[in-house]
Amino acid sequence: MFPFRPIPDRGDGIKAFPSLGLISLCFPEKCPFCRKLLKTPSPERSRLCPDCEGDIRWIQSPFCPRCGRPYPPGNSSHLCSDCLQDKPYFEQGRAVGIYRGVLADALQRFKYHGDISLAGVLGSLWKRISLNGNSFEAVIPVPLHRARLRQRGFNQSLLLGKSLGKMHKIRVLSDALQRIRNTVPQVDLGLSERARNVRGAFAVSRPKEIRDKDLILVDDVFTTGATVNECAKVLKRSGARSVFVLTLARTGVE
Repeated sequence: MFPFRPIPDRGDGIKAFPSLGLISLCFPEKCPFCRKLLKTPSPERSRLCPDCEGDIRWIQSPFCPRCGRPYPPGNSSHLCSDCLQDKPYFEQGRAVGIYRGVLADALQRFKYHGDISLAGVLGSLWKRISLNGNSFEAVIPVPLHRARLRQRGFNQSLLLGKSLGKMHKIRVLSDALQRIRNTVPQVDLGLSERARNVRGAFAVSRPKEIRDKDLILVDDVFTTGATVNECAKVLKRSGARSVFVLTLARTGVE
């Protein structure tokens, strides 16, 4: 048995707790993505190791000012062909990084394998996106159908939306938007099939809470944009003033 020793008093009535270095020695900090030990202690328990940080392809300008589609360096920011051909219902869309490498692996573990311990570090990546001084009144997570929610046990978009809401002090409306039809997974469908699959799948359950509001619609991955565009359409037709789409990752661009 180790002898119990009380935490010493500094003399001002405040206990002197162990240093960060001692805590890290007893409970070594690991990268939440690759699980490797981090070399230096940090008060941020959700920070990534340099290898994982460097593996993520962060989305930066230039990109489409409407949907956020990134362009190769040296290009100017201009509307992409998709937005010119078919203007989306949302005002702007932005994503943190490209859906590849460690970011894609982490999102798959989080979403499909129930590793909700990753919710915190994934949510902390929202700091990479600037809201450009815009004032938003609510965060709307893309909802799951109740059957899918029972199967998965959690809504990944809601957990990510809560992180965003806490970061920017914006309230999260978890059930103002509902999925009223249980669609097949979008991952199995082509471009045109995705839009048909989600058509009529969403409804606003509490229109008073979104009417004349500037909203942030949150999802985990932007692929073709069919899901978030359908959600934005329903929100706008129910009275929302504007819809800004945020996702952690974006596929289909390299």
